[in-house]
Amino acid sequence: MPSDKKTARKNGLRARSLLSDEQRRIKDRKITARVIEKIAPYQIIGCYVSMRDEVSTIEILQWCFDHDKQIAVPKVTGNTLVFHRIREPADLAPGTFGVLEPVRDDPVAVEDIGFMIVPLSAFDEQNNRTGYGRGYYDSILRQCPHSAGLAYDVQKTDLILTDPWDVRLDEVICE
Repeated sequence: MPSDKKTARKNGLRARSLLSDEQRRIKDRKITARVIEKIAPYQIIGCYVSMRDEVSTIEILQWCFDHDKQIAVPKVTGNTLVFHRIREPADLAPGTFGVLEPVRDDPVAVEDIGFMIVPLSAFDEQNNRTGYGRGYYDSILRQCPHSAGLAYDVQKTDLILTDPWDVRLDEVICE
């Protein structure tokens, strides 16, 4: 049964929130292993900094630091995201909405990011996603060579009814 974005978002966030901390840790380890396998060939990786009960990106970021990958994380600027290179966890500080954002001004063009990792609240079989309703990622995804959302299987819905401005992901990586 198709879901409008608001319903899909609400259901996906609720399903994600019902996972226990232990379930989330186990699933995060599996997702991280799959992501690392996929990003290994790329030199520049874009990645969100996880918060609350999102799929954790901490180990992914650390792997990038340890393997001399260039990692770019988003900073909210106006109605879009600007990605900045970080070299270590200390390059992050609380920013918009309390999300950790880059403190150094070292922008990376979105089209130069070989593999973009994005958060989501829900997704469907066609790799349509809902975020948090502000459209920040939709504003940059068309410029990305490859985009992948990270999610738990419980966030999947049958079909999300999309709008013309919504950008489908290349893939969604789950446990």
